[in-house]
Amino acid sequence: MSSQRYDYEFVAPSSTVYHKERRSEKHLVHWFRKGLRLHDNPALKEGLKDAATFRCIFIIDPWFAGSSNVGIIKWRFLLQSLEDLDQSLRKLNSRLFVIRGQPAGVLPKLFKEWRTNVLSFEEDPEPYGRVRDEKILALCQDVGIKVISRTSHTLYPLQK
Repeated sequence: MSSQRYDYEFVAPSSTVYHKERRSEKHLVHWFRKGLRLHDNPALKEGLKDAATFRCIFIIDPWFAGSSNVGIIKWRFLLQSLEDLDQSLRKLNSRLFVIRGQPAGVLPKLFKEWRTNVLSFEEDPEPYGRVRDEKILALCQDVGIKVISRTSHTLYPLQK
């Protein structure tokens, strides 16, 4: 994606509005999880189509942060990867929002504040991720948010 440019205007998460919003406009939140990259990201690519605004987030889930399997080397790698992703997004006049909390608690607040009507993310084949994603899908359905979820870090769809 480094050679591609997107003509999307980033809207800051404040009361400042850069353009008149219309109900029919697409306001995307892309939730980065395992695939911390802009290139080769099918959910992000599809989500960006016709989006009036987009925001990119990474949620530090307390379940992950409190896991005994997460050592200093893994944390360092994660932080370096998030910094790299943020720098790539800044080249596109955007940024990465890193948020701490349970996704089911954090996302509804962001959706309301940012007037989100589309959420995109990559599928998570792990048991914890599947349960979490089922909750998020139900939450989005309840508030009328379209979800774009794609496989991107496995060689084949794991549901088969």
